[in-house]
Amino acid sequence: MAKTSAYQKSESDGVTTFAVTPAEAPKFIYGLVLGVIFLLLGLMLGGFGVIVIAAAGFLIWFSLRDLRPKEHRATATFRVAPDRVEVAGETFRRDDIHRIIIRNGVTGKEVLEHYTTNMNAAAGLAHRAHTARVANALTLESGGRATFLAGGMDEVTAYGLLHDVCRILGFDTN
Repeated sequence: MAKTSAYQKSESDGVTTFAVTPAEAPKFIYGLVLGVIFLLLGLMLGGFGVIVIAAAGFLIWFSLRDLRPKEHRATATFRVAPDRVEVAGETFRRDDIHRIIIRNGVTGKEVLEHYTTNMNAAAGLAHRAHTARVANALTLESGGRATFLAGGMDEVTAYGLLHDVCRILGFDTN
């Protein structure tokens, strides 16, 4: 997986194929450090440290885990022509598309604000916000339902992809 998200486009017979590579998910460094400290503490406690070592293992696993939805972790490919969008075996005619939007896979929206005085909660919220920065998805809405086109993108890649797709379809991007 790439450190930052990117997309490539190729055109053939009037159809543009987009291949979107998601960004690498951030690691929860605060949790990773706490997990290592718990692991060392558990090793020093001997037989009584088994529970602490298990908790440390869970904390380390959780800290390295990608919190984004599954579809935001894989490369996505879809095709766009001036009269249609093709994705995952489905074809959406231009006239049937209500809108194409950017939606965040972690927050469900663009801006998230939380305030807390708890250091641990603040670290978790900061990690969630950091993860949300690389969880933007391009979504097509048609027939009253949303269809995922590509995800795992930072804001720059998502807006660039939105602009290119809308330009091909003849949608206003202003």
